[in-house]
Amino acid sequence: MTDPDRRVPWRAILARLPQLALAVVALVLMVRTERFFTPGTLGSILTLASIVGVLAAGQTFVLIGGGFDLSQGAALALSAACTAWVSSRGYGLIPCIVVALGVGLILGAINGGFVAIARTNPFVTTLSTLLIYRGAAFVLLGGNPISGVRTFEVLNRGVTLGGTLVPFRGFVFLGMAGLAWLVLRQTVFGQYVYAVGGNAEAARLAGVRTTRIKVATFALSGLASGVAAVLLLSWVRVAKPDTGANFELDSIAACVVGGISLLGGSGSVLGAAAGCLLLQSLATLITMSGFPDEYRTLVTGAVILIFAAADALARRSERA
Repeated sequence: MTDPDRRVPWRAILARLPQLALAVVALVLMVRTERFFTPGTLGSILTLASIVGVLAAGQTFVLIGGGFDLSQGAALALSAACTAWVSSRGYGLIPCIVVALGVGLILGAINGGFVAIARTNPFVTTLSTLLIYRGAAFVLLGGNPISGVRTFEVLNRGVTLGGTLVPFRGFVFLGMAGLAWLVLRQTVFGQYVYAVGGNAEAARLAGVRTTRIKVATFALSGLASGVAAVLLLSWVRVAKPDTGANFELDSIAACVVGGISLLGGSGSVLGAAAGCLLLQSLATLITMSGFPDEYRTLVTGAVILIFAAADALARRSERA
């Protein structure tokens, strides 16, 4: 008779096949596409992925902690609107950064307060605040964009690699991913996040202050929205009410592709960063192949659905 502990977890292996399949398909398309493996294209992918990548780093804390944040894009829009408003009054770099990060942190903490203290459903809570934050951005801007925001122009500078300028935005993304990895893997707080996401009640009985941990994960997600607002303003130099629309879906897709469970308790921020780069590579391939941008939306939705199903299958295999 076969030892149950030695049985090959075929169901778990099959559940991870979508990740391998997506990577293989992407690699084949990259090889077959002319001018893809050039410094210009690769630098562009890193730059374009930076904003969603920063959001994915914040989303990682929420997902691993057992939550879900649909309000990131709207929080980015409101943070950008507040920052652009302050910048238009003549304030300099440091005050604008403080406003962007502070607004994002507060908006994330509001989400965490409702989820952890009022115990509302994370999906319903962040869907509601998505509408609230987006509406607040519209009210603050009066429906009109604030353009010519040059406070963060320094981030448009960068390093020249292979004759291509890679803006500092890309390095901010990589630095955020590395810092988030250190926090999650090398600190007690990170261990608590995994514990709360894996089994909140068991963590509470073990002495973990689960309410504080949950609020903190959403606050960090909001902080990431503030950082992303700075990066976006440095790039487009304009704040609009619809800024960051659907960015939250892209960040969730990046996390799912990177192996982070939607059920909480497992995953890595480095996986989320890799997932973000992979999805941006696919988006670039779609554009270079001449397909409309709507195909990217279709791919994002399909990726979230397929990988969520695969994760659920893996979890059932682990419990069997």
